[in-house]
Amino acid sequence: MGPTRPQIEMAERIAADCIAVRVRLMNRVITAIYDEALRPCGLRVSQANLLVAVARLGEARPAALCRAMRLEKSTLSRDVELLKRNGWLESDPPAGGRNQVLRLTAAGSDLLGRAEPAWAEAQRQARTLLGDDGVEALRTIAARLGLRKD
Repeated sequence: MGPTRPQIEMAERIAADCIAVRVRLMNRVITAIYDEALRPCGLRVSQANLLVAVARLGEARPAALCRAMRLEKSTLSRDVELLKRNGWLESDPPAGGRNQVLRLTAAGSDLLGRAEPAWAEAQRQARTLLGDDGVEALRTIAARLGLRKD
């Protein structure tokens, strides 16, 4: 026996009105633009954002990055390990752990420099897709939610 009419109506209502669904779909569309642009550099936008955050801070502890970037510890750990394996991040102590301090390596800094034109192109594409009003709406919402630029 399949779903009842009330169940179908409820599912249709949620699918049509759910803010979380819309935000997640928009995230996937925008992320795909950046990931495609950054692919030749060997980066995904999430990894580029992590490198940028560490570059801005000079050095950072994982817990501080998790808070600033609103990441789960496991997500950060996965990306940090990959970036360290690729030689773009280093940590002290090298084995990692709770008290490690992360820094961008010279290779990581060079990578960001090479990736910047690809990021700029993705930024242009996203702006075109969203329009000036859409970009401004995102900034307004981010500010209302207390999301800082870092």
